[in-house]
Amino acid sequence: MARIQNAVMISALLALGLAACHKPAEPVADIRPVRTMTVGAINDQPIGEVYSGEVRARHTVPMGFRIGGKLSSRPVSVGDVISKGQTLASLDPGDVRLSANAARAQFESAKAQLAQAELDFQRGKELLAQKFISQAEVDKRFTLLTAARQQHEQARSQAQLAQNQSNYAVLVADVSGVVIATLAEPGSVVAAGQPVLQLAKDGEREAVIDVPESKVKAWREGQKVKVSLWAGEQAEFEGTIREVAPAADSLTRTYRVKVTLPASNNIKMGMTLQVFHQKVSGDIPAGYSLPLPALFGKDQAQRVWLVSNIKSGQGVVKSQPVNVVGVAGNTVKVSGVQPGQVVVTAGANLLREGQPVRVLAGASHD
Repeated sequence: MARIQNAVMISALLALGLAACHKPAEPVADIRPVRTMTVGAINDQPIGEVYSGEVRARHTVPMGFRIGGKLSSRPVSVGDVISKGQTLASLDPGDVRLSANAARAQFESAKAQLAQAELDFQRGKELLAQKFISQAEVDKRFTLLTAARQQHEQARSQAQLAQNQSNYAVLVADVSGVVIATLAEPGSVVAAGQPVLQLAKDGEREAVIDVPESKVKAWREGQKVKVSLWAGEQAEFEGTIREVAPAADSLTRTYRVKVTLPASNNIKMGMTLQVFHQKVSGDIPAGYSLPLPALFGKDQAQRVWLVSNIKSGQGVVKSQPVNVVGVAGNTVKVSGVQPGQVVVTAGANLLREGQPVRVLAGASHD
């Protein structure tokens, strides 16, 4: 029995010895690679907001017939360059031609009746001089002559109106421009005044953008802004704010802003552009420029990661609250950091407080 107990004790001691020899491995620190930049001196880079918009003509004219009818032809399409006096569309002329012929016939009849009334009045005066008729008869003939003259004038006006109606069956451009929309196709019946196409007049072009109500107070008529086309040879040019809508759009709750653009063959209608509205320099606190991805946080509580204790390309991150004082494209100007501090510029959302990091080669230190 004693031998068994000794064997059990020896086995237990051996197991404890083996367990002591195989300690668990210590966890390896998660060292994340990051890109960084060194904060430089305070700079005066322009700060403001960038808005997307499109190029439109300052004056757009909806073109329609003055009379109703069946659209028989529309020889122009979207994108066609139109000259003043060019035919844009035409209606079936059958009905208006018949109406013009009837009005012309009534005018000729009224002209004949007027001629007869004038002859009767002249004879009446001659007969009155010879004492063959009374003064009352002459007065009666004069009244008929006056009525014939009025009927003649009315018939003449009706004939002219009918002729105008006939001419209105052809839609002619009264200004030069470009067709930007077609609103009716041949064969459809259109009412008087119904737009058939939309014409952008030659002349000024403007940028149209929508500004949120929280920013609209900074936009004023006459201000200069920088405009750049997404496609085109002219990289950047200056525009002037012409109009700020007095009321917000009922659906988007944004304010329409129109910016007059300089004359250029590179600026074509429908092009997409960006408008950079620079803040007044006196209203912008001093700050340091950082790439936009360097920020993390929610709403106004923005922070950056600072890398400290850098040795052999490795360091530890610590979060630092900052105040955003302006944005320009992908660059943000902040306060709350100091020159010489190293800021993480990529991968900020993947880090945690006190995490070891490895600074990648080629990081910016300007």
